[in-house]
Amino acid sequence: MLHWENVMTSSALASHEPLAGAREDREDDSQEMLNDIVTMLGRRLTVYTSLYQTALAERLGLGMIDVKALELVIEFEPITTGQLACLAGISSGGTTAVIDRLEASGFVVRDKHPLDRRIVVIRPVPEKCAEIERHMRAVAEDVAHFGARYEREQLTAVHAFLAQCVHALKTEALGMMGDGNGSPQRHEPRRHANSRARLVT
Repeated sequence: MLHWENVMTSSALASHEPLAGAREDREDDSQEMLNDIVTMLGRRLTVYTSLYQTALAERLGLGMIDVKALELVIEFEPITTGQLACLAGISSGGTTAVIDRLEASGFVVRDKHPLDRRIVVIRPVPEKCAEIERHMRAVAEDVAHFGARYEREQLTAVHAFLAQCVHALKTEALGMMGDGNGSPQRHEPRRHANSRARLVT
């Protein structure tokens, strides 16, 4: 009787070994995929975004720092000169010069903040900035094309995952910049919120 119990126990363990191995393989595959996603969102996306900004600057007849500042203005509308200087990593005087060039080219306007008329904020000019969206149209069409292959539930999962990735990256970046006291600045980008975020309160 003991012999058969040992045989049955050995058989049961042997039958579970392939399942355990398959589970480990799936976990390894998932980890490898996550590592690749981190690489794509971290280094590769940064590299190709930089290349895109270089090409866009040439198309628009602007400098690289001007394009970077313009994209920040579009993302964080409305934004003050001081906030733009902090996010762009340039001096206050340099930021004023950038805004002057963008305003002269028609891409931005200086405006009064709706809650405090004493504060001057920078806003993008939608009609002029639509030119940037036109240059992104080919990318948008490609994304829409291969995105059509996925079911709505899959797209919902992808959207939620990317939103969390962007949030993590934004939190880390703004936390590293800080507010001078080691605390992260709580800036919410306009396009990732249900309503337009306001940097100036």
